[in-house]
Amino acid sequence: MTPLAKLIFLNALSTMKAELSLLEFKMGKKSPEYLYLRKSIMDFVYKGLKKLFKTLSDEKIIVRCECKAKLRQGYKSCLKCGGSGFRNK
Repeated sequence: MTPLAKLIFLNALSTMKAELSLLEFKMGKKSPEYLYLRKSIMDFVYKGLKKLFKTLSDEKIIVRCECKAKLRQGYKSCLKCGGSGFRNK
């Protein structure tokens, strides 16, 4: 079975990275506008992932992974969760 949380997490990170790359190209990596938008986008994406994973966990579709990865602590290489901190039940 496909690891659901891993799939969702890596897709969200890929999309966020593409958005941030476009903004960085347009505004420059150190501009105040880019730094503000970067923080806002990252907060929005991670807050949405946290809410979605809580719902899926409450519905007993996913459970915490043994690797103990956390969403905002950077990528962690785990075959079961892909760094999301959750795996299929």
